[in-house]
Amino acid sequence: MGRITSQKVLVSALSGIGLLCVSVPSFAADTPPRSGTPAATRKPTADQANIAKLQERLNDLDRQLVARDAHIAELQKQADDMERRLNALGVPNTAASQATTGKVAATVAQAPSGPGQQQPSAASAGQASKPPSGPGSFSVDVEAAQRALERNLTQVGALLLPPGQIDFEPGLVYTRREVSSPSYYLLGANLVLAPQQAKRDEITGNLDLKVGLPWDSQLEFGLPYTFVHQSLLTDLGSAGRFNESANASGLGDFSVGVAKTLTRERGWRPDLIGRLNYIVGNGDRINNGIVLPAGNPAAQVQLVALKRQDPLAFVGSLSYQKAFEKDQIKRGDQAGFSVGTVLAASPQTSLQFSFSQTFEQKLEINGSKVPGSEQTIGMFNVGASSILGKNVMFNTVLSMGLSNDAPKYAIQFTLPIRFNY
Repeated sequence: MGRITSQKVLVSALSGIGLLCVSVPSFAADTPPRSGTPAATRKPTADQANIAKLQERLNDLDRQLVARDAHIAELQKQADDMERRLNALGVPNTAASQATTGKVAATVAQAPSGPGQQQPSAASAGQASKPPSGPGSFSVDVEAAQRALERNLTQVGALLLPPGQIDFEPGLVYTRREVSSPSYYLLGANLVLAPQQAKRDEITGNLDLKVGLPWDSQLEFGLPYTFVHQSLLTDLGSAGRFNESANASGLGDFSVGVAKTLTRERGWRPDLIGRLNYIVGNGDRINNGIVLPAGNPAAQVQLVALKRQDPLAFVGSLSYQKAFEKDQIKRGDQAGFSVGTVLAASPQTSLQFSFSQTFEQKLEINGSKVPGSEQTIGMFNVGASSILGKNVMFNTVLSMGLSNDAPKYAIQFTLPIRFNY
C-alpha cells in the first residue's frame, strides 16, 4: 500500500461563535482507493468523528453564551430601574446597583467562555458594588426606602398588613377649637341675645390595633380617651363680660372594622380597598356640664384608592357615615372625601399632604332637626413619618381648618409598632 501523508486537523473558533475550519486528511496520489467500494459509501474515519463531536460542542457553547448574554441584559435592566428609583429619592446610585451588579458578577463568573473569548472576571463585573467610602459618603438600605413609604401608606389606611403581622398604634391628638355664636341669656326679667365665644382645648389619647389576615384583609380596632378644657366668654354689653371655665374627661367610642383589598394596581387601574367600621357609641357624652365627642353610635363605609409612581403615591377616598339615635339624640349623617399624596423623601422618611372635607347633616333631638346645625368641615393636612427602628415608626400630622365649622388646627403624634404572630 502507498504511504499516507501527515494528517492535519485545524479547529478554530472565530469571534466566539464556533466557526470551524478543518483540513481533511489527504492521501498520496499513488494510493488508490479500495476496489469495489464507492467513495460516497466509505465509513468516516476516526478524525472525522472527532471533528463532528467538536462541532457539536462548539454549537452547545454558542447557545450557552447567548443565554448568558440575555441574562446579563436582564440584570442590567433591573439595575437601571433601581438606579432610576433611588435617583428620584436623591440617593447615590452606587448603593442602588450593589445587589444587582453582584448578581451580574456571579452570572459572568459561572457562564462558560466561548472559544477565542476572554472570560470577564467577577472582580471587574462587581467593581461598582463596592460600598462608598471616604468623607461624606454613606450606604443606603434600599429595603428601608420602600419600607418607610409602605409603613406610611399602611398607617393612613391605603395599604393593608400581610397575614401574620400586627400594628399597635398608640397616639395623641391635640385639637384647638374656637367658635363664636349668639346665645340667649336671662338678664333680670329680660331675655337677651348676646354674642358668645367658646374656646376649647381637646387632648385625645388613642389606642389602635390592626391585624393582618389572609385573603388580603385586615381587622381594625380603636379606643380613644378625651380630656377637655373649655372656656365660655359672654359679652352682655353694659352688664359686663363673663368668663366661665371647666374641665372634663371621658372614654370615647370603641370602634371595630374590617378592610379588604378589592383590586390590585395594574396599568391605569389603582389599588382599591373597601372598609366597613362600626362605632359602638359606648363613650361618655357629657361630663361636668361639657359636651364630649362621644356617645354617638354610627356605621361607616369607605373606599380607598391608591396609585403608586415611586417615589410618589397618590391616595384618594370616599366615605359615608350613617348615624343612629341614642337617648333621643341623633347626629347628622356624614359624607366625605379626601385626596392626597405620600412622598418617600429619604430611605427612612416619607412626607404626606392631603385635603379632606366632610359634610354633616343637621342634628336631630327627639326626632326634630335643629336649624343651623349642619356643618362643612374642610382640613388641609401635612405630615411626616420616620423609621426609628426595624419595627417602630414615628408619625406626626398637622391639620389646619379651612372652614368656619372646622377646628382651628390639630396636631397628631402616632408611634406604630409592628409585631409578628
